[in-house]
Amino acid sequence: MIGPVVRGRVLFAVPTRAPHYALTVDDGPDPATTPGLLDALRRHGAHATFFVLGERVRRHPDLAARIVAEGHELGNHTWRDEPTWSLAPDAFRERLRAAQEELTVHGSVRWFRPGSGWPTPDHLAIARAEGLRCALGSAVAIAGAGAGTAGSGRWLAAVVHRGAVVVLHEGPQRARVPATVDDLLARTARRGLTAVTLTELAGTG
Repeated sequence: MIGPVVRGRVLFAVPTRAPHYALTVDDGPDPATTPGLLDALRRHGAHATFFVLGERVRRHPDLAARIVAEGHELGNHTWRDEPTWSLAPDAFRERLRAAQEELTVHGSVRWFRPGSGWPTPDHLAIARAEGLRCALGSAVAIAGAGAGTAGSGRWLAAVVHRGAVVVLHEGPQRARVPATVDDLLARTARRGLTAVTLTELAGTG
């Protein structure tokens, strides 16, 4: 198992005795997938952290509002879908702040996730100065452009454990993701595990 943090700044998982794991979804909100995801979460009594893009929150504020109203939380995935590591510090700060302004209309935002992988030390320092903690994951869907395929719920459930952080992706080319989440939640529930937000998981350690 990957350690819970790297130099105390990046969260991968949370050591906990609680029967919980965090479910996280990147790249929304999107009318093609977000409603189906929220319906699946409601059916199972589960919660998630949606790492959303600022430009998509501006385009779909009703979906961002619904995410929060149904007990989930928003995380900052910067302004648009692009590799964070390629951004100069000033450009990254600008995009992070722009996204934060859109997101905090709907509630508090505690978490940041870089686009397309690993952040640089400068990015981590900027995010921390903005009051955001970086979270990656310990179980990541790769197939189906990160949304999962017909078998993804099964193999994800097999590697999910207490304190894990699951990473999935949504959007118009990822129509499979609500079904993947539905299957994953059903399988983990049979093992006595419940999906919660990152903030709830971090508070159970």
